[in-house]
Amino acid sequence: MSRRVDTVAVVGRDAPAWLAAAALKRSFGRTGLRVQVVELPRLRAPADVYAAVPSLSSLHQLLGLDEWIVLGACRGVPMVAQRFSNWTKGGAPYFLAYDDEPAPGGYLPFTQYWLKGAIEGLRVGYEEFSLGTACARLGRVPVTAGPDDPLSASYGYQLDALAYSELAKQFALRIGVEAASSTLHRVEVVGDRISAIELFDETRLNADLYVDASGPEMRLISELESAEFESWAKWLPCDRLLAASAPQMLQLPSFSQVSAFGAGWVGLFPIRHRTGVIAAYNSSAVRDQELAEHISVVARMPLQGDAVVSQLRPGAQKKPWIGNCVTVGEAAVAVDPIDALDLHVAHGCISHLITLFPADAQSFPEAEEYNRTIRLFGSNIRDFQAAHYKFNRRFDEPFWDDARDANMPESFQRRFDTFDARGIVTLYDEESFHEQSWATLFLGCGVKPSGYDPRVDVVPNEEHIGKVQQRLRDVANVAQRMPTAEEFLVEDRAPAQVRA
Repeated sequence: MSRRVDTVAVVGRDAPAWLAAAALKRSFGRTGLRVQVVELPRLRAPADVYAAVPSLSSLHQLLGLDEWIVLGACRGVPMVAQRFSNWTKGGAPYFLAYDDEPAPGGYLPFTQYWLKGAIEGLRVGYEEFSLGTACARLGRVPVTAGPDDPLSASYGYQLDALAYSELAKQFALRIGVEAASSTLHRVEVVGDRISAIELFDETRLNADLYVDASGPEMRLISELESAEFESWAKWLPCDRLLAASAPQMLQLPSFSQVSAFGAGWVGLFPIRHRTGVIAAYNSSAVRDQELAEHISVVARMPLQGDAVVSQLRPGAQKKPWIGNCVTVGEAAVAVDPIDALDLHVAHGCISHLITLFPADAQSFPEAEEYNRTIRLFGSNIRDFQAAHYKFNRRFDEPFWDDARDANMPESFQRRFDTFDARGIVTLYDEESFHEQSWATLFLGCGVKPSGYDPRVDVVPNEEHIGKVQQRLRDVANVAQRMPTAEEFLVEDRAPAQVRA
């Protein structure tokens, strides 16, 4: 006789553990579901910043967590784009902005109109047609556009990591999530199922479902014999992270800065009271101590306090759900921090778990679909991030030469081949980025398609020129009406309002 899942034990740390617990309680609490969190020692340091793409707002909406509370409690600022520099020696920086996907319609993607124009002599860069990029350059935030605006863009967040984790914890406790009395001591396993977990105070917890939100430790899933982690080091070659703080910026930008150097890259993530500095690098190219001593030079900012070094191990579980143990966040898919996707991965896993939450506590046929979708979700992110390394033009530097020479996954190669031929982006299920984001990445990395979609030639030249010119006007007009980052944070207004 079937029995529904009545108890869930979340074993983890930092924001992903409490977000997962809160989402489960919010979604199924009325059915009587009991959710307990066994909190592990935190990995986030005082210097850490959570940089997050716009999808995080969807998770906040699911939870009922107000955006203005998040921004206030976490000293947060909006992030409209990331600016990439020094990936090509002597090349111009480029922005990856969060433009909204156009509504379905009869028109071809604007990329195609731009490509034809560029091949025929148009000298205006592709990113000039991006509303998000225009806002980032002006220090503005693309709040919801008016009903007649032809373009729209979104914004993500930069948040103090410890403050955000604490906010997620207090919110989860307030809505009925329970905190266990102690931390994890031992995991009891029978076959490919967890039978119980024992805490240091000798409490034994039994649950119908165990959620592993322990991050790179993979504390629960690693106890199961059939668990296997697939490394992505050949495509995402940074294996160390250094986190530090720098002074606050006098004028808040609405974007983060990501700059390449000889052994990796360094990112500047401004929040209201300080600037988070994150360096991702390869330990065979530069020693930890050496980078710690010179990070202020690389970042071009003086540092405050201590720098903290941790391991980075990009990759994914081959089976993120085994038996009655399901992984979320970094325990399932560990990404490079380059595209601000840590919380996005947690959100994606949590969303799929809620959708596929088991109907029977004895059998979990949902695991097969979860494994399929999370693997695809992760590999799509891997391909996007790998492009930063693959298409670098920092020649005669061993780290970057090896990254450029790496043989790419088949899925990545198919994307590149179709884009290189005609500017078309191959999209798969479970994508995190839409076509314009991929096109911006490829073009920003220096990929120049040799052709374009022949259907563009059906459009008369006058109409084609008019379409390109109108896009430029629309970008300029809409961007100028948006509030600056400071105005966005201090104005007493609803988020959806736009300054006249």
